[in-house]
Amino acid sequence: MRKIFIFLLIYCVFGFSCVFADVISGKIDRYDTNYQNKIVDSKTQKALSNAKITIPEIHYTTYSDKNGAFQLNADISNQTVLFVEKEGYKVFSLTVDNNVLKNPLKLGIEQTSPFDMQITDGVVHLGDNMFSDNSANSGDFRINANGHFMSKTFKRPSAGAGQDVVIRIGTIIGLDTKKAKQLGQNRIAKVYSSPVEVFVNGHKVGILEVNGDNHSILVNKAILKDTNELVIKTGRNLFQTEYVDYDDIELANIRIEVQEKSYYARH
Repeated sequence: MRKIFIFLLIYCVFGFSCVFADVISGKIDRYDTNYQNKIVDSKTQKALSNAKITIPEIHYTTYSDKNGAFQLNADISNQTVLFVEKEGYKVFSLTVDNNVLKNPLKLGIEQTSPFDMQITDGVVHLGDNMFSDNSANSGDFRINANGHFMSKTFKRPSAGAGQDVVIRIGTIIGLDTKKAKQLGQNRIAKVYSSPVEVFVNGHKVGILEVNGDNHSILVNKAILKDTNELVIKTGRNLFQTEYVDYDDIELANIRIEVQEKSYYARH
């Protein structure tokens, strides 16, 4: 949003999806009592070596050792996106800053399924590149907007009667919606934007209203075709009527997954 508004994103404590718990698959698992950052298999808890850990916006790369341990010798003053990649496993992303990284983390990553489809690599910036220095997450944006929406195609997933098709969005930052404001994710005085809208083949399948990690959107299999179009549209400032003012956001690690129905119910 534009310079007449003052935004400040407050991380994690006020509604991000990085809840600390004993076991959380595909997200922060827990603080590691051995004071080492570690990568493990989310199901078996086995340490994973040679996993690639990157923070693209500061050009940082490292790898886990034979014990799954890794170091992050990087100063991250603003929130940014950390990626974990390993052959045979789903790409994992997490919103981090120095506050999150001041304690060692244990990250559980999930094995890939033959039906998973990676839709995006890296970070996608949607919006109009018109935001003030005080706008939510403006300090985190490192790339220009590709317009106010993204469109990607994907093949029909092979999902059985007992399985769900899910759009998984690993990370989203920059949302200035009413709900984000209510959760304390920014300090907007009076204004807010509409939610991000998600469409498959022209059908709205979900919205995104809060910043964070590991969002899931269930897709009705009846609307799927042999080739499908996924469209994600950023919101707009609902209090600006003289022109269209798009909300600048960044998304990372978007994929299509096939999950057992019981799995989706738990998440």
